[in-house]
Amino acid sequence: MDKKYQIYIDYLLEVNSHTNLTTITDPAEIELKHFKDSLTVIDYIKEGDKVLDIGAGAGFPGIPLRIEKDFDLTLIDSVNKKVNFMNQVIEKLDLKNARAIHTRAEDFAKDHREGFDLVVSRAVANMATLSELCLPFVKVGGLFIALKGPKADEEVENAANALEVLGGEVIKMEKLDLDGNERVNVIVKKVKSCKKSYPRGQNLPKRKPL
Repeated sequence: MDKKYQIYIDYLLEVNSHTNLTTITDPAEIELKHFKDSLTVIDYIKEGDKVLDIGAGAGFPGIPLRIEKDFDLTLIDSVNKKVNFMNQVIEKLDLKNARAIHTRAEDFAKDHREGFDLVVSRAVANMATLSELCLPFVKVGGLFIALKGPKADEEVENAANALEVLGGEVIKMEKLDLDGNERVNVIVKKVKSCKKSYPRGQNLPKRKPL
């Protein structure tokens, strides 16, 4: 394991002792459930891509991916203490072309629509809600990847209308076994632009999914 991961674990546990960032506090579990899980989508990123991680929390999956590959990374989260933590990690690991921003998806979309080659999100919301938060940022022809658990099939079924409205098409469901943990990466291609009214404000993507 790259020593950067050890620095990341140590700092995560230090900050987590007084600020709620993760419920997983065993270093081996962090390595498996945060780092290895994040890296399951590494093959979809090309050097130099512009990547957005929405609802990035303590930096997953974006920061482990950035440790492994050189691309432009933006992480956003609506909780300021998590954003501060991520920026500290970026600084400690000396990661170039990476930044965490305190904002909500619907506000960030005003100036960054269709500005990213790839948008990733993990453990943020159900697939219908997540599609509305993520797809408006993806360039046509780019990808949105949702890192999901065992209920992904059902979530994708329930998101059919949202995906249609937002110009997304599921091209692959990658089922993985991470040491007995069932994980599913939902790979969505942006096939057409969506209306500028998405993502909607006032928490509507979550309260009233498309």
